[in-house]
Amino acid sequence: MPAASSKSDKIRKLPASRTSRIRIESVNSKISKYFYYIATVAIIGIVISALGITNGYFHYFNYKDYYSSEVKVFSPFYYLGYLGIFLIIAFAPPPDYLLVPFYGYLASLNYFNVYLVFIVAVLAMMFLTAIEYFGGRFAGRPLLLKVLLHVGITERDISVADDWISNHGIASIFIATFVPYFKNVTSLAAGTLKMNSLKFFITNAVGFSLRFAILVYIGYEGINVFLPSFDVEFRSILYLIAIASSLILAYAILVKALHNQDKESSAIQG
Repeated sequence: MPAASSKSDKIRKLPASRTSRIRIESVNSKISKYFYYIATVAIIGIVISALGITNGYFHYFNYKDYYSSEVKVFSPFYYLGYLGIFLIIAFAPPPDYLLVPFYGYLASLNYFNVYLVFIVAVLAMMFLTAIEYFGGRFAGRPLLLKVLLHVGITERDISVADDWISNHGIASIFIATFVPYFKNVTSLAAGTLKMNSLKFFITNAVGFSLRFAILVYIGYEGINVFLPSFDVEFRSILYLIAIASSLILAYAILVKALHNQDKESSAIQG
């Protein structure tokens, strides 16, 4: 008898309409899975475009008028220096998606060198992942889990990260550098699985460098959205961003709602 067909072979044998439906459902399921990340990006796009467009028409805010006040307000961060940047990005509760653009903005006020902010941010995150990696590698798993429960990381989180790394290899480490919280769990899992340390750190360095380059740039240049002239120069782009972000957000909400409805229906039938 012929060997059993693989899942992909079975899908290819289905009618075209059903195959398309399965693929659409698969895409929708992935969108639902990452709903909060998609929704966050879409909302940021809507807010930025709305600020730029409305400020261009009404001129309600021009950050250059407040420059001297900002210098006084943010001066404490200057006295903390680059060591303060390192410690805050590595260990402070707020996510680096907020902290790194903030320090990029301070660099635009000439508090810090923008390139040094980028380097220190990458080193801070590399230091944190190194602690997590070597903790996972050399601490016993039961002891590690007892400690991690105090910071909200459960055995299930580690198991999910284990499966993710086993299925996707080094690519999973690169992807995780762009996902808040998951990068920490993945670093711990990589240590417990004794992943090659050189590959682990090189991949993290590349991933964090790309992400922090974008975040520092957003903080350094993004404040220009509060210049009335910004709307005149980029009005058409802002409208496109607003429309695209609104459509993405609406679609993500719809998919999430349908996904929840399907789960409820399955629970009732079960």
